[in-house]
Amino acid sequence: MSSILFINRVYPPEDGATGRVLEHMAKGLVKEGWKVSVLTTSGGTSRPGTTFSDGVKIIRVGGLFSKRSLISRALGYALMIPMFFFKATLLPRFDFIVTKTDPPMLLLIAPLLRLIKGSRLIHWAQDLYPEVAVELGVFKSGGAMTQFLFFVSSLAMRMHERVIVVGRCMVKRVLARGILPERIAVIANTGVEQDIVPVEHASNPFRRKYGLEGYFVVEYSGNLGRAHEFETVIQAARRLEHAGENKILFLVIGGGPGRAEFMAQVGELGLNNVRFLEAQSAVQLGESLAAADAHLVTMKTAMEGLVVPSKFYGVLAVGKPCLFVGPAGSEVARVISEFGVGAVISPGDVSELVTTILKYRNDPQLIESSRVHAEMFLRNQDSLRQFINSLLPLTVT
Repeated sequence: MSSILFINRVYPPEDGATGRVLEHMAKGLVKEGWKVSVLTTSGGTSRPGTTFSDGVKIIRVGGLFSKRSLISRALGYALMIPMFFFKATLLPRFDFIVTKTDPPMLLLIAPLLRLIKGSRLIHWAQDLYPEVAVELGVFKSGGAMTQFLFFVSSLAMRMHERVIVVGRCMVKRVLARGILPERIAVIANTGVEQDIVPVEHASNPFRRKYGLEGYFVVEYSGNLGRAHEFETVIQAARRLEHAGENKILFLVIGGGPGRAEFMAQVGELGLNNVRFLEAQSAVQLGESLAAADAHLVTMKTAMEGLVVPSKFYGVLAVGKPCLFVGPAGSEVARVISEFGVGAVISPGDVSELVTTILKYRNDPQLIESSRVHAEMFLRNQDSLRQFINSLLPLTVT
């Protein structure tokens, strides 16, 4: 029986996309006979200590994370990394240690842990730092801090036996860090969507509760982060309202640093075809996602190869077309183009987004076609098996 330790800031019931993806993988490995532990933080719904859930040993340390400001967030991240390191040194040896990218730069502690524990190292890159921080304006491109973080993170990454990325678009970025091609594995963040049970419009209480009957609902559900593009969506909503398309409704569900600005712009423009709701609980996800006729997933062009929006797979789980406003080379755009599960719109192309929304509104068969193709795509995804297969060569000593 192989043993494995995952290290990540969040793990359910604490909220966070990286935690939900990790939970799916951890539980799956337990069922496959692995001995699985997760080192994570406590938060609003959990306390420090050790618990077990579905065979997964969960070790929680005190949370130091705050979203009040960029400074407090950065400080929390910085303090969390040594805290994880010292706690990990007190744990038994594991065959594998897997670091994720929450908090950023977490991979730096793995080579030190190998010196102490002798474990094989896996880095599961949900995104890439400091590149993401540069594109979001947190660090200066070419600055001393940026160059230092890129150097030390690349050096640490090269010390890992396997680097897992969540999209093909990320491979080029990782190769640029000097990682050997044979050490890279591409494994999409699929699997979590298996828990989403879609509900038909006619029997969907979410649609009734929020008065969505009679509307063609274009929904954005998830974190409204700094990596996401919203200006194209706002201008499309404005154009459709001015055109008298008052039965097309943009429904924005979720929170995040971009929510306040999004709401402010909608208010300034006086748009009546955009509604905002708070993030929905996991048990309501099937109802809220299925309440839409089409879904929006957005990403700034500069983020290509750095992040892959995991909300995309939830959209496919409810069989709705994905209208992706983002770069054509990203993983989401490639899946849409290859499997016919939506449309790709370049950021800034308001006319194309408006035309695409009207096309789906006027042709229900296009929506049905997206559902069929989404089912086919997800049926062939097995992230757990891919993860195990990526580690199997490393078990041979």
